[in-house]
Amino acid sequence: MAFHRLTNILQFDFQINRILTYGTKACDHGEVIEASRRIHDLNSWFQVWYSLGEKAEKENRFLHAAYYYRLSEFFLHDKDPFKEKTYKLSVGNFNKIISEDPNVQTVFVPYKNSEMKTMIFSSTAEEKGKLVVFGGYDSFIEEFYLAIKEIAETGYTVYLFEGPGQGLTLKKGIPFEHQWEKPLGTILDYFNLDNVTIIGISWGGYLALRAAAFEKRVKRVVAYDILYDGFDCMTNPFPIGIRQIFRLLFLLKQKTIINFLLTRFMKKKIIIDWAISHGMYITNTKSPYDFYMDLKKHTLRGITGKITCDVLLLAGEKDHYIPLKHYYILMKKLKKAHSLHGKIFTEEEGGEQHCQVGNHQLAIKYIYQWLNDEMH
Repeated sequence: MAFHRLTNILQFDFQINRILTYGTKACDHGEVIEASRRIHDLNSWFQVWYSLGEKAEKENRFLHAAYYYRLSEFFLHDKDPFKEKTYKLSVGNFNKIISEDPNVQTVFVPYKNSEMKTMIFSSTAEEKGKLVVFGGYDSFIEEFYLAIKEIAETGYTVYLFEGPGQGLTLKKGIPFEHQWEKPLGTILDYFNLDNVTIIGISWGGYLALRAAAFEKRVKRVVAYDILYDGFDCMTNPFPIGIRQIFRLLFLLKQKTIINFLLTRFMKKKIIIDWAISHGMYITNTKSPYDFYMDLKKHTLRGITGKITCDVLLLAGEKDHYIPLKHYYILMKKLKKAHSLHGKIFTEEEGGEQHCQVGNHQLAIKYIYQWLNDEMH
C-alpha cells in the first residue's frame, strides 16, 4: 500500500487515505477514487462524502457509511448545523457493527462531573498484556475500531477511551486539556489497571508521553506519532519569516494584531483554517490568540527527565503536521527512559505520512514487535 495523491490538496488526500488504509472493510476503493475526482473545495468535499454515506447506508454497508459520514463531518466548523448531524450519522453506523461485536464492551467512566466513553476490546487468545489507547486533536474512538480490533486479536486487552476534547467527551462538556495524566489516571483507577502500556495516536503522542511523566503505573509508552511541543507544531505551517514574527508577537502578547493576522491566514489556507477553528472548538477558547495561548501548555519542555518507562517513538519522514525535528529532540532528551527505541518510516517503505496513513500496517506491525520484545 502507499499514499494516494487524489485531489491536489494534501489535507484532503490525507483524510481520504485515512479510510483507504483500512481496505475494503472501511470503504469501496473504486467508489472512493471516483468520488475524489469530484472534490475541488470544502463544499464539494462535504457533498461528495455525505452522498456516499447515504448511499452506503441504504445498501447496509454500515462501516462504509460510518467512514464516509466521518469524512463529510471532518472539515465542518462547530457551528455548522450539519456538524452534529453527520457526527451522529457516523457514530450511529459504527455502532450498528460495534454493538454486535461480542468482543467489544462500551463503558462510560465518570470524570469531572461528566464521563468518558471507553471501549474494552477482549481477545479470544491468551492475554499478553493490557493496553490503553487514545487519539489526539481530532479523533473519536469509533474510527479506530478496525485497527484496535487487529491489535486485540493478537492477545491484548485494549482500553480505548475518549478523553477531554475528544468525541462524545467533548460534547458532554469537557474541553481539551494538557495534563493527560488526570484522565488516564481516572481510567486506570476505574478498571484497576497497573503495569500498562499506553499508545497515543497523532497528538496523542504528546498526551501519552506527558501522562507517562507523571503516572508511574505506565510501564511502556508508544508515541504514534511523536509530538514534543504543540505551539511549535501549530506555528510550523507558516513560512519561516512569518513564523518568527508570530512567535515574537506572542511573546509580546499582541492579541489584537495576532487575531487579525491569523484570521486572514485562515481565509487563505485550508489546513490553518481547520486547525485553528477546530482548536478553538475543542479547547473552548474564543479567539485564535486564546487558542494558541492554551496550546502553549501542550509541551514536554522541562519534563522529559520524568519519563522513566520504556519508550517507542514513531515518525514519518514527510509528516506535514508534525515537524520531524521533534523526533530528534525527543531521542536526545529522553535520557531517563528505561529503554528508548525509535523508527522513522520512509517514503520508500510507504509510511512517510503522519501516523503512516496510507500504510498503517507498517506501524501496527512495528508496535506489535516492540511490545513482544519489551514484555517477554
